[in-house]
Amino acid sequence: MTPVRVVLLLALTSSILNASANVGITCLMCKTGLARINAIVQSNPGLMAQMGDTVSQGCDQIPDELQRKACRATLDDHFPLFLQKQWGTSPEDFCKSMRYC
Repeated sequence: MTPVRVVLLLALTSSILNASANVGITCLMCKTGLARINAIVQSNPGLMAQMGDTVSQGCDQIPDELQRKACRATLDDHFPLFLQKQWGTSPEDFCKSMRYC
């Protein structure tokens, strides 16, 4: 199983367990979970590259060929930087924006 699938599986499993327990996601759970995911992603450059490749596949939906190629090139070249900046945002700020805190 690829690291991306492992992270997504863990996130999904956590959501299902929380929903089945009628607890929901608390602010603390959100912040703790994001901090753990952040640590995993930041410590694994290969995982960041895989995520960038996966995201850049969304460019295939652009009908114009030149724009599609530019989209893929931009995401392939700059996704790790984008991800680092996004993950540089504190887990608390992320959780606030998702209305868990």
